[in-house]
Amino acid sequence: MKEEGAAAAASHQTVAIARVMTAINLFCFAHQPERLRPYELRGATPLTPETLHATLFDEEMNATIFRKVARTCYFPATHMLLELIEQHRDQSSPFRVSLGLSGTFLDQAERFEPELIALFQRLAATGFVEFTGETYYHSLASLWDDQRAEFQRQATLHRERIKALFGREPTVFRNTECLYNDGIGDTVQQMGFEGIMTEGVDWVLEGWRSPDYLYRTPNGLPMLLRNYRYSDDIAYRFPNASWEHFPLTAEKFAGWLMAETGDLINLMIDYEAIGEHIWENRGIFDFVRQLPAQLTQSHQLAFTTPTGAIRSLKPRGTLSVGPFATISWADLERDTSAWLRNEMQLFCFEEIRRMEDLILRTEDPEFIRCWSLLQTSDHLYYLSDKSLSDGDVHTYFSAYGNLFESFVRLQTAITDLRQAAIYHLSTQRGAQHHQPASLPPSTSADVAPGPAASNLAAMRPKARRARMSDTAEVPDVDASMSEEQPPKTRARRSRADAPPGV
Repeated sequence: MKEEGAAAAASHQTVAIARVMTAINLFCFAHQPERLRPYELRGATPLTPETLHATLFDEEMNATIFRKVARTCYFPATHMLLELIEQHRDQSSPFRVSLGLSGTFLDQAERFEPELIALFQRLAATGFVEFTGETYYHSLASLWDDQRAEFQRQATLHRERIKALFGREPTVFRNTECLYNDGIGDTVQQMGFEGIMTEGVDWVLEGWRSPDYLYRTPNGLPMLLRNYRYSDDIAYRFPNASWEHFPLTAEKFAGWLMAETGDLINLMIDYEAIGEHIWENRGIFDFVRQLPAQLTQSHQLAFTTPTGAIRSLKPRGTLSVGPFATISWADLERDTSAWLRNEMQLFCFEEIRRMEDLILRTEDPEFIRCWSLLQTSDHLYYLSDKSLSDGDVHTYFSAYGNLFESFVRLQTAITDLRQAAIYHLSTQRGAQHHQPASLPPSTSADVAPGPAASNLAAMRPKARRARMSDTAEVPDVDASMSEEQPPKTRARRSRADAPPGV
């Protein structure tokens, strides 16, 4: 039933676009990170697969924030979208919307507000909503290497989750924070996506080009570009009383869009802007409610979705972004500097990346999941030391209050997870070594043995904090670290132990 409704909507959509001058793709992205527990509150909990999540991540904070945002944004905004779809579905230009939902958002919704999942499923069943592909953990894995194996793993996990929940696989991909370069585009194309969404950065569009057209990557993958000026009018400037266009009304905004002559305007905003970042009493819900009628009454504009645009419009040119010029939708620079600018950010990024081989060798789903959650880009975003307007935005979104606290929580979580994985692998080898030969295979161990490590008795405890190289074997473990005593989180460290410059 869902498939039939979506197919019918797509067919209607193609006809609608052909009859008007400009298509409008309204895209909203919802995400919540798994925030880290304070270092001093982790105590001496043994780090095992069963305790990893509760030890490293602040479930109470995550629940509190998610339920608050669900109350101010997720529930009322999603009900509003449902009402708008029903209100306009029989018109010649029905209302459509596209949504990006990170895997961590979906996980928290299931844990804290399961009725929200049912509400999004009702939205999907209308056939007028498209869900885009994302990285499951909202990570920077697309920047790790040219092979992008971890990036592909997360994109595949997300695609499967969206299909399981909403009955249809995503066909268009939007990378974390719209990160894009040609290599990322090639990988997305190889994975079978029909197109990619990214930022309409000015330097990429130098010359005659406008973000209001469909483009292609050097290998021919269709590319949709965010019109950041109009998008930011809604997501950032809307509540600013000192803005020259304040107050922004739906009628005024529709007038601006009707004056455009491009094929496609991509309005891409954080879902949380509706009710959470911009409170209801500032008029944001009224603005969105009135927008569909204002945009479509002239018959010059019609709503579409990313797939509808790709299948209906002709690319107007090729855009190329090299590997050292990666673009994003973050900050004024619209590059990678929101996450990879200072030494703390680069250090943590590299430490997480270099854990890949160690974590995957545990073959334990919980180790892999917790490591994946540490990849979430928000953790590095909280480490930004930018100033002025960008600095204000980073401070607003930070969950911990200051940069020092953000670094301590992330760096110690990385170290604790690494040590727990080393211990886990050593106990697997120990279980193999001490197992009686007469035991049948079915009783060999409750946990599948991992790869062997050499000289397990050689490493001293002081090596717990040693950095591992990309190809390092599992470090040896001191004989005094018995299987009955898994590693624990360390004692609280003073501010004097902070790295220089923090």
